[in-house]
Amino acid sequence: MKSIVWDFDGTLANSYPGIVMATQKSLKENFDINISKDSIYKEILKTSVRKLTTELLDGDADKAKAFYKSYKLFEQNYYDQIKLMPHARIILEYCKLQGYQQFIVTHRDTSIFNIAKRLDIAKYFTEIISVEDGHTRKPDSEMLDYLINKYSIDPSEMWSIGDRKIDIDFGKAAHTKTILLSDKKVDFDVDYQVKSLQEIDKIL
Repeated sequence: MKSIVWDFDGTLANSYPGIVMATQKSLKENFDINISKDSIYKEILKTSVRKLTTELLDGDADKAKAFYKSYKLFEQNYYDQIKLMPHARIILEYCKLQGYQQFIVTHRDTSIFNIAKRLDIAKYFTEIISVEDGHTRKPDSEMLDYLINKYSIDPSEMWSIGDRKIDIDFGKAAHTKTILLSDKKVDFDVDYQVKSLQEIDKIL
């Protein structure tokens, strides 16, 4: 059966303002590290919050634990401000009507389940997978391999869609087709690139 694995943050929903604010505030309040929101945003688009903070905190596990404890509290204040990306609901409905089995695979914690319900998109997905469920983080293919095995999916009929290189590397690691949502020129290999979700129906 043809299927789609969606990233969530930055792909289906505009949640980066809360993520950036929480990162900035937690670094400042815990470690007196000052870094601009723009710098944080650019870095997490390239890699992830985890990689950024690991480097800033010199890989110290105790510091990382303190960072994430307050980060999660700060980010929760922005949950109600998370909005769907333009055309997200339309493309999800289109894919449903076209017979695609749809999934979310995200590094977000279990907050994804309530957020998806609040945005009224949970109904589109066969399964939503949070890395907090004990899965290995992207770009390792473990979460995709889990879906492929559980639902007997042919990777050649699966699309991986996200807004960062890590999402594309993730899809390619499991030999799926890939779509990058970005208006920036990139220097890595991707099957297709779109500037808006409304362009995806021309590819699928």
